[in-house]
Amino acid sequence: MCAIAGLMNFEGIPVPFRRVEELMEKMTHRGRDSAACLHASSEPPLSLYPGIALGHRRLSIIDLSERATQPMRSIFTSNVLVYNGEIYNYMELRDELVQQGYQFRTQSDSEVVLAAYDVWGESCVKRLNGMFAFAVWDERHQSLFCARDPIGIKPFYYAFHKNEFLFASESQALARSLTSHLNKQAVACYLLTMYVPGELSIFENVKKLLPGHAMRVHRDGQSCISKFWKIPEENNSSASFEESAEALLNTLDAAMRRQVRSDVPIGILLSGGFDSGMILASAAKAEAHLHSYSVGYRNDLQDSELNIAAEMAKRYGTTHHQKIIEDAEVIPALNQALESLSEPVADSAILPTHVLSQMASADGVKVLLSGTGGDEVFAGYTRYVSSSPARKILHHLPTSLRKNFAKYFLGSTKIGARLRYPSLDMVMHTGGSARLASYLFDDEKEFLVFLENVAESIFPPARPGPNCLYNMMDFDLQVYLPDLLLMILDQITMAHTLEGRVPLLDLNLLNKARKLPENFHAEPRSQITRRLMRRMSKDRISVKSAKEKKRGFSGPFQKWIKSKPEVFSQSISQLTRLSIFQKLVKKINLKITTDKTSCLTPHEIFILYCLSRWNCKHGLF
Repeated sequence: MCAIAGLMNFEGIPVPFRRVEELMEKMTHRGRDSAACLHASSEPPLSLYPGIALGHRRLSIIDLSERATQPMRSIFTSNVLVYNGEIYNYMELRDELVQQGYQFRTQSDSEVVLAAYDVWGESCVKRLNGMFAFAVWDERHQSLFCARDPIGIKPFYYAFHKNEFLFASESQALARSLTSHLNKQAVACYLLTMYVPGELSIFENVKKLLPGHAMRVHRDGQSCISKFWKIPEENNSSASFEESAEALLNTLDAAMRRQVRSDVPIGILLSGGFDSGMILASAAKAEAHLHSYSVGYRNDLQDSELNIAAEMAKRYGTTHHQKIIEDAEVIPALNQALESLSEPVADSAILPTHVLSQMASADGVKVLLSGTGGDEVFAGYTRYVSSSPARKILHHLPTSLRKNFAKYFLGSTKIGARLRYPSLDMVMHTGGSARLASYLFDDEKEFLVFLENVAESIFPPARPGPNCLYNMMDFDLQVYLPDLLLMILDQITMAHTLEGRVPLLDLNLLNKARKLPENFHAEPRSQITRRLMRRMSKDRISVKSAKEKKRGFSGPFQKWIKSKPEVFSQSISQLTRLSIFQKLVKKINLKITTDKTSCLTPHEIFILYCLSRWNCKHGLF
């Protein structure tokens, strides 16, 4: 788990190593164990081509020796790697590479990635089971090969600027180098969804490499992007429901045995719900001793899951830690969490994730297991089943019929756009504020053009046919999960120099789960979610976890706003200084009141507050 950065110019001019060091300095929190840079003036030089420089900051997790530091050079090919992540099947891959004659110098998974590229080339990414973002300078082909893991657990930002290509683990590092401005389309998407989706970054001219994609950039500036992974499709398995649940449980336990491999202390974010409970039970079976961390709120204890989490911790013998967040701590901690992000998000889970990461870091823990991804893999969200009758009927129609209905009966309207594009319906049903996003545009027509563009070019297309459940789950796996939930986990844990791991997103587990019939996961008519997970959890988690309403780590932001309206109002007013918000300011009153006269909903207030606090940190006013 680390920070990576690099810069390549297309004119063959030596890259001043100070420029790459500046990128790494902006990401010091991601790895404090070591830092290094290779460039044209290194001894020996990184490459015969002087226009390439690579940098790396390290958080040591596996093989803590200096031999495993990066940038890492292959003694067989002179290729050079910078890599961020963990490969959970690295020992199996290592054995396979040894059989092919490869000789290793370290025990690290980093060298396995480098060796895999040496032996298998670009196709190596199809063999990696884990979370990763990496770049390999290919000396023979004089080009840079970059890749991001299939689910998007690890970030990879890049920019083409003048005659250069730059990349880094955080967008703000690149933005500082480019003196970039806010991207209007990205800001509108943030208001619409609560996060910045797809390949967009909040900064102009900075992009994300999409999950499951690879990029090759040549020394002459030519580049190409390819997709190496897609979500498996249902294959009508002949296995029964019970057999499928048992097979998935065994796959989870095998994944956990791989993911608790570590040379440093491990903790778990324990909410008291299904997902973290299943991870704890599986980790205990793998004989991993864990620290567990839970959080609650002073005025919300009657609704918390602290007691359930404590029971689970006692049952599985963890060293348990819990904290009650006092009212006076909420705003300062929330601000710290928001200011640690390289991209803005508006999810109240950032506060407890920040507090728990802070606790774990203070205890010397270096790895945190999280239940993130369980809802997307095992159909845990109520939105998958509790739609209105009208939405159920329309969404079970074939795509062609739905589009024709929207075209001939609803025309150019937001409702019509939602019917034509299931992704827009998902966002508007569960996301941010379409109203706030529309106020950035001159009129409704311009806003609808924006929505169509987002649906066509940023959100992934829906599968043909009804296939309603998997279409909704596909969107969450490809957008909501990497761009909001995993982004929060990566950014907040790394702000405290921790590695966040997500066992429920193990590729073997995901591949098996997604090949099963939809009704194994959920029954929309009876409003039953996570059917397989419920069966898998039998005798493993507390009965209370199975019966309790899903809460996770979200916080009561409505109460925060009600108790401190002046704090939220003052912060939101700062947005008026940004030219991009002038149209919004003219159309809506940003003043917050404690009565019902405020024209902003609590959800909209929180969205604007999060953006404002993030923006204050990054100095873009």
